[in-house]
Amino acid sequence: MPPLARLRTRTGCLQCRKRRKKCDETRPCCTACTRNSLHCQWPSEHSQPPDGRSRKFKSHAVAPLGVSLTQLPSPIIMPAPFSSSECIYLYQYFASTILPRFVRRNSLDQTHMLRLGFQYSPLFGAMVAVAGMQLPTKARWPGRLALQSYLHAIHTLQMSLTDTTKAGCDDRILATVVLLSCFEACRSDATPTVAPHVTATGLLLTQRRPREFRTKAAATFDRMCVESFLYQASLMMLFDPSLDALPENRKQLGLPLYFDTSTSPDSACGQTVLQASYKFFLLIADVTKLSRLSRPLDSAEVSKWRSLDRELSCWGHLICSPDVSLALCYLAIQILLQKVNPTITASERIQRVRSCLAAGLQRVPALEIDFYPPVYLLWPVAILGAVAVRLEQREAVRDVVASISAKKLGGHAGWVQKRLDRVWTAVDPVSEPEPSLAGLQLLLDQGDSA
Repeated sequence: MPPLARLRTRTGCLQCRKRRKKCDETRPCCTACTRNSLHCQWPSEHSQPPDGRSRKFKSHAVAPLGVSLTQLPSPIIMPAPFSSSECIYLYQYFASTILPRFVRRNSLDQTHMLRLGFQYSPLFGAMVAVAGMQLPTKARWPGRLALQSYLHAIHTLQMSLTDTTKAGCDDRILATVVLLSCFEACRSDATPTVAPHVTATGLLLTQRRPREFRTKAAATFDRMCVESFLYQASLMMLFDPSLDALPENRKQLGLPLYFDTSTSPDSACGQTVLQASYKFFLLIADVTKLSRLSRPLDSAEVSKWRSLDRELSCWGHLICSPDVSLALCYLAIQILLQKVNPTITASERIQRVRSCLAAGLQRVPALEIDFYPPVYLLWPVAILGAVAVRLEQREAVRDVVASISAKKLGGHAGWVQKRLDRVWTAVDPVSEPEPSLAGLQLLLDQGDSA
């Protein structure tokens, strides 16, 4: 009687599972990996990918909050080359965990992007890439698969672009580029280079406008893409001097058509991604750009500074906001504006920055880290840290960055702390006991060299 066929187990090493080979589960290195000179890795309790053959897995897909399983596209028929159980697992993690983080209310229908992914391989690759980079595990396979999927998305996206003048009208292309920006912003394996993707997103948005008769899911998708672009284009400018994705003529983006209550197809929902009005994030971008200057302002720049100062005064109520994050952003904008304030002396400038720094550090311990995206929190914290000189001030900033790093996924906090360490090394607390505008200039200048 011939021996019964031995089925592959669900507890073998990752290499054997990937190669669809029987694993004898010899630890720390199984026989197959030893024989083939492969790096033998084992899934941890929290990182083990589900078995693709399991009926239970196929019939119990994890749905995003507020989305029923009947609304979710089937996770079984995957676009090539994403048919492995690891890719299915990362898709499920993106759908159930990553995508709901894009919106501030889980009741909004988020399925439009998921459906597009099964029609367009680059988008699906971008989903897997973002999920793999943010999966909370010490295992290496998610990061490797994320990078492979990211490169696949870029290559196939370039191959599919036949008419770039109409690319902005294709939801699939826009969603892919938005997710590629998110991948770069959260990657922990290298210095993020978001500028090309964010710039491309801005160009795509200039080619499209909100369309009538869109479903609620599609209208939510429009807002997600527009607000994600504004989010990256404004906040990431602090960390990448090459990023200047917002067109001088803001009318090219048609932003009021997405946000105005009389024209927006989903106006009743308020902000989808952003924590405040889109105009506040445009102000962040304009102030950051002006504050990069290390020389005295010319006449046109002085007029620009006065205009931005008046605009910021309209947001003065945020200093008393129960939302500590908004108060911190307001104080950080004030610090950037005072850095280039042409109407006061150097000593007055230091005094105003000192006041903002003290007010900011007083609020930092009250930050609710769990409720906000990491870059949004790190933007004002990095500015406070750059002007901080006293050791106790720097330790307070280091503590909050460490807290964000411990609770948030991706590499944001790590590369922000590296930038601050360079600033703190360059600015000696003994020789410069007051708030350091030189440190702030160094933060603004670092960019990819950090």
